[in-house]
Amino acid sequence: MGAPWSIPFEFPLFQWLSHQLANFTGLNLSSSGRLVSVLFGAGCFWPASRLMRRAGLGGTSIVVMILLYCTSSIYLYWNRAFLMESTALFFTLVSLDCYGQIRLEPTPGTLKLSLRSSGLALTLAIALVVKATTALPALALMGVDWIWQTHQTAKRHRPLQRQLFVASALAVAFALLYSWTHHADALKQLKPIGAQLTSSALKAWNFGQPSQRLQAELWDGVVLQRMLFPIAALPITGVVAAGVWISKPPSRTFLLGSLALAFAPLLLFTNLHIAHTYYQASNQIFLLMVVAGAAGLLLDQPQRQPWTQGLVLASLTIIIIANLHHFAREDWPRSQRFSSDKLAIGQLIDKNTPTNSAILVIGDDWSSAFAYHSQRRAFTQPNWPVLGRSAADVLRDPQTALDGSPLGAVVSKQPIDTTQLPPACQPRQQRKIKRWHVVICDATD
Repeated sequence: MGAPWSIPFEFPLFQWLSHQLANFTGLNLSSSGRLVSVLFGAGCFWPASRLMRRAGLGGTSIVVMILLYCTSSIYLYWNRAFLMESTALFFTLVSLDCYGQIRLEPTPGTLKLSLRSSGLALTLAIALVVKATTALPALALMGVDWIWQTHQTAKRHRPLQRQLFVASALAVAFALLYSWTHHADALKQLKPIGAQLTSSALKAWNFGQPSQRLQAELWDGVVLQRMLFPIAALPITGVVAAGVWISKPPSRTFLLGSLALAFAPLLLFTNLHIAHTYYQASNQIFLLMVVAGAAGLLLDQPQRQPWTQGLVLASLTIIIIANLHHFAREDWPRSQRFSSDKLAIGQLIDKNTPTNSAILVIGDDWSSAFAYHSQRRAFTQPNWPVLGRSAADVLRDPQTALDGSPLGAVVSKQPIDTTQLPPACQPRQQRKIKRWHVVICDATD
């Protein structure tokens, strides 16, 4: 988004780990980032399994959860992407596990309480600052449960030591999120464009309109088409309903809590879930845990009937087939063709422009793809005027956006009139790659 170049949103833990792994192993940054994402994605098995065991669910439920997770089209696709989603989800699950340990410990001592509360504060804070939209629903659920537990403890005239430790942990995590958001907003406000992207400025975009929560684009477009799939919706509903019906505390509490974490993000950050297909990576695992937990309870019933077991196994088979079919038909082909033009253009720019140069991109709606693939700083002019400046205005005078960095290349969806280019960009090479027009400037180090 131009100079000054730092307009942060999430705390860059995932990015830092990817960078360090690339430096340590010699991997290129794409491979390093994907590997970090895959490792955190696989790491989610550990806290998810612990949560399920603590809720009284057996090995059958855990095996089913792992099977559903490994065949989920969402995780097959997005866990291998260069995204922080799996990192935030891992720490969110670990924080829930820490909370569960504190909540269910019969008589924890002060030392054990302080250590576990510190673990809760640390992991929840990391999850919140890495991706607030992933961890906030979990924080809200813990807060609601803490209120209920505190009420019950006070009602029975028992010591509130446990509740005070938990409250301190949740407060510390939220305070760190608030501090990071305040710091990030302060950096954004150093530039007029950044000032339009603060947390308060994006509130309407993030949460969406109230009417969206009742519209088909959420319940059909997101829930049915991305999370359940039409053919698997009925089996999922049947398994979950039957499993919850026969469950007993604490299994029922776990199933209902996980169900809340599967759907609450959709109602909280509605527009984000509608606009971005990767956002469901933050909550789909909770739906899978509910299905797996319910299926395990049904399969492990002492007086289970063969026909019941057959129905559950058939339902699970349909769910797995639906996910693999969607991945094979939609996600895998997309992973092979997506942004191949942007990758080729990025490599062209990287090879033919100085490393200290910046690029100007017109018409890509603030995507970071060209900047990433070319390894160059960039200003990306979207398809609408920014601060009263049109694409033509920016093209004539890019330096206000580039702040002194030499202009290395111009990329545009529309043909580029070289006579309108600034004097700093004397065309050395012109290419058309699929729908994009590219001019390589005669810039020097």
